[in-house]
Amino acid sequence: MLDNDGKKDKFTDQFGRSVRAMSDYFGIGLQIAASFAFFVFLGYWADTKFGTSPLLMLAGVLVGMVGMGLVLMKTVQKADRERKGRT
Repeated sequence: MLDNDGKKDKFTDQFGRSVRAMSDYFGIGLQIAASFAFFVFLGYWADTKFGTSPLLMLAGVLVGMVGMGLVLMKTVQKADRERKGRT
């Protein structure tokens, strides 16, 4: 959107940046939730198949938590690199 001087409207520019940042974080949240749920349900399925309840489900929870930590570390490192690149 252009104002009377032909400059880009600040609101539109800030809104676009906000939407891009929000979509990045939404994607990260979805990735974390999906990977955690996958390993928990995999552990639950293995428990029902092998009769080891709740050991394999707890192992799935543990693997899911480690995966979440790795995703968060990767995200923080990427954000830190981008922040250092801007300054």
